[in-house]
Amino acid sequence: MLRFVAWCVTGVWRTCVDWRTKRPLLTRATAHLSIVALAVVSIFVSGVGIPLPRIAVGDPISAGGAPSAVAALSNASMALPASPSSSRDWSLSPGTDTVARLPIPHTAFPERARSGVKTYTVQGGDTVYGIAAQFGLSAETIVWSNRETLMDAPWLIKPGLELFILPVDGVYHTTGAGETVADIAALYGVEPAVLYNEWNGLEEGDQPTQGQLLVVPGGTGDEVEWNPPPVVPLPGPAGLVYGACGGTTYTGVGANGWFILPTGRPDVSGWYFHDPRNPTHIGLDYRCRTGDPIVAADNGLVTIAGWNGGYGIMAQVDHGNGFVTRYGHFSSIAVGCGQAVMQGDLLGYCGSTGWSSGAHLHFEIRMNGVPQDPLLYQ
Repeated sequence: MLRFVAWCVTGVWRTCVDWRTKRPLLTRATAHLSIVALAVVSIFVSGVGIPLPRIAVGDPISAGGAPSAVAALSNASMALPASPSSSRDWSLSPGTDTVARLPIPHTAFPERARSGVKTYTVQGGDTVYGIAAQFGLSAETIVWSNRETLMDAPWLIKPGLELFILPVDGVYHTTGAGETVADIAALYGVEPAVLYNEWNGLEEGDQPTQGQLLVVPGGTGDEVEWNPPPVVPLPGPAGLVYGACGGTTYTGVGANGWFILPTGRPDVSGWYFHDPRNPTHIGLDYRCRTGDPIVAADNGLVTIAGWNGGYGIMAQVDHGNGFVTRYGHFSSIAVGCGQAVMQGDLLGYCGSTGWSSGAHLHFEIRMNGVPQDPLLYQ
């Protein structure tokens, strides 16, 4: 057929035009027509269909009797539940070539761990349990991450205290001299690998430096005592009692407004206030020997006398002018709740009770509940 058509066209062409001039044009046209014809014949003979790029709701597309991938997508789209909050009718008639997207009004974002340790300033009315719930942590994690601040006595939490908030449940550890990753992991019952995490800045095989703060995910510390010791009369001067005092208000001689050294000398043995080696420390550790006398830094009223968590045996004196001083780790105490003391009066004796590794005095000054650096008041 193609040859006949070509022969006819050639005959007409020869009778009308100069063959030598038009022959190249006719040759090219014939070649193009031949290629198009061959393509059409090939498609027709092979029976290959050209599927449309569509998802027809209610009209599965198939080729050769087998469901296509497009049809599967269409069926999956039909199986999606309609939004319960939508009042619009999204149904479509069969054969409709329309891409239908069901409305989903709410997008859920996955929970992400905090990028690092943050600080939180305690507000009025805060409790350890409330702060823990606010940040999605266990209450024990709050105590274990702030042992120097809370001294294992969570009932002593006060507005103005700054607490460390970990990104995950666990322990915030201050590295001691010579401590290794293996030592710290064994202390808190975890695998050493967990200390090489995104928050500690340690590469695999590195060892921490003294004073470095480490997040120990999943670590557990000592059991937390949530309630203050009972107030029970004990033998001794001034009706000595055990633990925190209740219902005491300041009455007595007014404060001088300046402090003397509770040990009688300025020597420091241990941590300073917010020591770079231990930033959570909020007091000053004065050097003393077991049995050395510890005296009141100013006039005031005893509001804690006895055992208080990590402080061990301690005394707290309210000076009536917004200042409160604390004296921790006594070997024994010489005052009781509600007792008025004068500047220089005996409070107790140096020791190493509570959270302590050797005899010293842990001394704190707080102004309206906020810890102060004792060195600024010497």
